[in-house]
Amino acid sequence: MRIILFTGKGGVGKSTNACATAALTSKIGQKTLLVSSDLAHNLFDIFAVSGGNGKVEISNNLTILEVNILAEIKESWDSIQRYMADFLSYLEMDRMVAEEVTLIPGMDALFLLTRILREIESGEYDVIIIDCAPTAGSLRLLTLTDSSSTKMNRIIEIERSILKLIRPIGKRIKGIKDLLPEDDLYVTFGQIIEDIGRLGVILRNPEMSSIRLVLNPDKIAIAESKRTYTYFSLFGFPVDGIFVNKLFPAELETGYFKKWCRLQQDQMTLLKKSFLNTSIFSIKHYNNEPIGLELLEEMGRDIYGKLNPAQVLSHVNTVAFEKQNEKVVLSIVLPNLDKSSLDIGRKENDLLINAEGYSRVFSLPDTLVNVAVDSASYENDQLQICFSAEK
Repeated sequence: MRIILFTGKGGVGKSTNACATAALTSKIGQKTLLVSSDLAHNLFDIFAVSGGNGKVEISNNLTILEVNILAEIKESWDSIQRYMADFLSYLEMDRMVAEEVTLIPGMDALFLLTRILREIESGEYDVIIIDCAPTAGSLRLLTLTDSSSTKMNRIIEIERSILKLIRPIGKRIKGIKDLLPEDDLYVTFGQIIEDIGRLGVILRNPEMSSIRLVLNPDKIAIAESKRTYTYFSLFGFPVDGIFVNKLFPAELETGYFKKWCRLQQDQMTLLKKSFLNTSIFSIKHYNNEPIGLELLEEMGRDIYGKLNPAQVLSHVNTVAFEKQNEKVVLSIVLPNLDKSSLDIGRKENDLLINAEGYSRVFSLPDTLVNVAVDSASYENDQLQICFSAEK
């Protein structure tokens, strides 16, 4: 199975790219599920399907799922919500207000993750393509799958053990027995945390999962994509493709669009320097919106050519962030490099690396913006840049 996530700044066309990819994988015979993790669903609109809701088959090999998040919350959060509402009601809060308060912000992302995991583990599909929320939302959603889930489960087990000891006593004391949570509450919460951790393992496996960044060839979108790429590297999520939308054709390089074409070309040059090891796909500016299965299949062929869209487009394992003794180390494999040609600089939140005529720009994640470079070394074809301990 392959899992492909499309993300990018809002309005750059990530949903259309996700739909075109799904249309092509299903066309070549791979059983495909296309999922929207954006609460503002638009997949049925792109496929020109009216009355779409929930899970709908578009063709023999293509199914679309727009998650009903309220139903997911009701199914998975019910026992926890009831306990929290009972607790707040005990504190004399109005019952309706108490039930609203128990819907914690961010729960929508949490239950989208668990629903996606269910579809992955169902074994029904060859390819699952996820149209993610705009970049910031995707980052928050994906970083929820961090290994901290294991630690949270340990805390839950400790609390359950303590409650098993005090529950027999507490139930004899009026006013306290209603405040003691039942064991099924911890089972529910523990299962959610376990699911998130399990999904994290899947999404970090480069042979099984890929993230594809979609952007327009403008400075703001490229800057955000560079930061996003670095974030995903920091958390271990593999990016195998950069998809650049709405490139003007050569016939517009004169007249009114001449300057715009030149700006796009400049931005493409910057992109190639910033993503040396990742496949970059140039997508033309279409005369009409690709709406409907047939036009989306055509767009998919334009993007991928003879490639299978579900294959790993880039095996990018040459760059990695990792923590070593409370410090963050950026490791880059640079084989056969003349060490004297290596130059490393820092400008605000960008790390600049020049080597043998090549330049690469790394937009550092926010966690490293104010962290100084402690040391740098080049040995055994590997450049390592060490950042001092975070403050």
